Amino acid sequence: DIAVAILNDESGSMASDNRITCARAASIILLDFCRKLDIPVAIYGHTTSGEDVELYAYAEYDSMDDKDAFRLMDMSARGSNRDGAALRFVAERLVHRPEDIKLLMLVSDGQPADSGYGGTAAEEDLRGIKHEYQRKGVLFIAAAIGSDKENIERIYGDAFLDITDLTKLPVKLAGIIKRFIRY
Repeated sequence: DIAVAILNDESGSMASDNRITCARAASIILLDFCRKLDIPVAIYGHTTSGEDVELYAYAEYDSMDDKDAFRLMDMSARGSNRDGAALRFVAERLVHRPEDIKLLMLVSDGQPADSGYGGTAAEEDLRGIKHEYQRKGVLFIAAAIGSDKENIERIYGDAFLDITDLTKLPVKLAGIIKRFIRY
């Protein structure tokens, strides 16, 4: 009785060190993992354009076709990022799911940066959103790729997950889900 949502940072900084390619690969692995176990999954990406937060829906819980993995190929590094707004949107979608266990995985480089949104103030906003939705029953995993580990761990603390080695992601995810499944 679990639902999973994945939110990918699609800011310009995700272009360096192949981060966006790793985020895309991680999302495809997670989509396949969840689908094989009949776990409802939604996958989103986000960036900003001017003052607007742009959200991209790559996979929805009630997908009407089998083309979600193909839509994920459109994921790319774009503009800036206002992580808090996107995180709140996806967490709110999870809160309204009927499943008892709600797992939100964020794949980001830990560099929230948009006009008027950055630095320690943005990091504090993200910690506040994490705590708010944890009280509402959403379990957080903040995934880091490569050199992003320190940023992600500093912002999300105990929700940190190192996914540098994508070959180990299915095993790590299975372990996480197993921890929360009630027998």
